Amino acid sequence: MTPPFTIADWDSGRLQVNTAFADLLQRSGLTTFESLMHYSGGEVAKHLIAERPTTRIELQGSQGPVVCFLKRHAPARLKEYLKPLIRLRWPRIGARPEWDAIRHFHKVGIPTMTPVAWGSRGRETLLVTLAIDGCEKLSDWMKRTARPITPQQVAAARRIIREVAEVTRKMHGAGMHHQDLYAGHILLPHEASRGIHILDLGRVRRCRNLGTIWIVKDLAQLHYSTPWFTSSDRLRFLQIYLGRPLQASDRVLIRRVLSKAVAIGKHSRKRGYQ
Repeated sequence: MTPPFTIADWDSGRLQVNTAFADLLQRSGLTTFESLMHYSGGEVAKHLIAERPTTRIELQGSQGPVVCFLKRHAPARLKEYLKPLIRLRWPRIGARPEWDAIRHFHKVGIPTMTPVAWGSRGRETLLVTLAIDGCEKLSDWMKRTARPITPQQVAAARRIIREVAEVTRKMHGAGMHHQDLYAGHILLPHEASRGIHILDLGRVRRCRNLGTIWIVKDLAQLHYSTPWFTSSDRLRFLQIYLGRPLQASDRVLIRRVLSKAVAIGKHSRKRGYQ
């Protein structure tokens, strides 16, 4: 288990900073919420939602350049508050939920991004994380690796299945569900010894007793976004995830996952995601 990070308050509490990166931010003059929120350098890495652009920035550290990602949240639209409230859920707005989820993932030993800083001023928030080098997304790996595959690729696929299943089991065992557990949010290291990382934790929720509905949703998202894997691969995943051989009673879970995956596919096509 990774020990907790040491966090310091800066800018009259508007910034919380991982002290391991204090020197890096100070060298770059990024010591206030304002300086980070209006940072003009870097290049856009992700801009699917207008209010939440993500910028890849390169800062100069004592040992050379350090690459980070800066995610800035403008005030959320009204529907982002109303939609969860209609479903009797508390809205998860801004960067704070992801900051908390990242720290909790580290606490329970699930590899993810390294937190650098989190900030809040009124309804504006931001998050800075360290870039993870030497990796590719599982979705990209599947596109690059076409079947039939070599013995080496079979071994790689089985390692990936095992690691994703183990991480998913650990996450659910800790009472957390991802809600966006698609192949594009799983990073595979180029070096097999490093292990996978789970990204984009902005919608992660923690529950004292994790309901089956949330387990099914995560498993269905994985199922839907990994068409590369065979039925045998998926059964192997479930056995590792459950920590035991499959039983007749598991058919209920499998049917629910398959049904939810179909619904995800219909929703994705309706929204023009594919």
